[in-house]
Amino acid sequence: MNANFLSPEELEQIGFASMGRDVRISRQALFFAPERIRIGNNIRIDSFCILSAGEPGLYVGRNVHVSAYTSILGRSAVCIGDFATISVRCSIFSSNDDYTGETMTNPTVPAEFRGATNAPVHIEQHAILGAGTVVLPGVRVGESAAIGAGSLLKVDVPPFRIAAGVPARLLGHRSRRHRLLAEELLRRAHQRAQ
Repeated sequence: MNANFLSPEELEQIGFASMGRDVRISRQALFFAPERIRIGNNIRIDSFCILSAGEPGLYVGRNVHVSAYTSILGRSAVCIGDFATISVRCSIFSSNDDYTGETMTNPTVPAEFRGATNAPVHIEQHAILGAGTVVLPGVRVGESAAIGAGSLLKVDVPPFRIAAGVPARLLGHRSRRHRLLAEELLRRAHQRAQ
C-alpha cells in the first residue's frame, strides 16, 4: 500500500460508523465525529480534506473521490452518492451563518444570538463538482449533474444539467454515456468477484 494512505489497521482505528472495501484515505485528512461517517467501497479521500459530521451524519457512497483540500462541514446531514466526484478545494456546508447583520455569527457565540441555517445537502450519484465549488445548506445536486469550477450553489441543480457561475445558473445538459460506462464497470467487477 502507498505510504501516503492509511493502512487498513489505521483506517479501522478511526472509528467510522461503517467502511467498505478498497478505501484509500490520505494520512493528512481530518475527520470529526467519525462515528457518524459512513463510507462505501472504492473510496479515495486525498490530503488536507476535512470531513466533519453533524448529528444526522455524513454518507459517502461507493466509487467516490474527494479531492485535496475539500471541506465538508455543518450540523445537518450530507449525502454523497455513488460515483460522485468532489474536485479539489470544494466546500460543502450543511450549516451557514446569517450574513444580514440581524444576528451574530460564528460558533463562539451562543445559539440564541445566532441565525444559522442548517439544512441537508445531497450530491447525488454521478454528480461532479468542479474545483473550488461552494455548496450551501439545503442544496441538492441532481444525479449526473456537472458543476463548473469556482461555482456557488445556492439552489438545487436538476439531474443531468450543467451549471456554473456565482451564483450558479443552468448552462446545458450532460451526456448520459457515463452511465453506460458505469454499468459496464460494475458488470466487470461483479464477474471478477465470482
